[in-house]
Amino acid sequence: MDPTAHNADEIFSQLSPDDEKILISLPYRIGLYVSFSDITGGWDAQEAEMKSLTSMLREFSEDFYKTEFAQKVLRECLQARGQWPSLSNGVDKVPDQAKAMVRTLSAMLMPDELEQFCALLMDIAFAVAMAFRENDRPVSSQEKPILREILSRLGGILAEKHPLDHINISESERAALRSLADMLEYKRL
Repeated sequence: MDPTAHNADEIFSQLSPDDEKILISLPYRIGLYVSFSDITGGWDAQEAEMKSLTSMLREFSEDFYKTEFAQKVLRECLQARGQWPSLSNGVDKVPDQAKAMVRTLSAMLMPDELEQFCALLMDIAFAVAMAFRENDRPVSSQEKPILREILSRLGGILAEKHPLDHINISESERAALRSLADMLEYKRL
């Protein structure tokens, strides 16, 4: 495996079929993992979080500031949308799969590329966590999350607040985000 390979197709060609399937499913499954971590909001929360996940995957795949590799993973994930129902099984394994994928990709990507990819996965996880407020405190119109707020917060403008302090992130989602951050070796948490 060549850690200097920068071409996304070349990196994909080095993956086993199982690893490729896991890699392509990770953006979606990470979102599911966070969403399923807190069921207190019921179906409304799940539905809002899934809509947010789909929107975020589309938005991120169109962002030309992402690496070629990250864009390819996102495009492949969106193309596999028909498989998403079957990818919903075994979501509890996502942190371990993420850790194994980081280990695999560390032999193929430059460290900064791997760090950017892991940050992208965490951005997806945060977006899903912020999509719906599960607790029962009424939400003022100023607190309602909108896609632009989510995108701006995920864009690194979190300096004034810790990312886990967002009003929409429940305790169980915080625990899921911490677990993912550990497995993805994400340092900004």
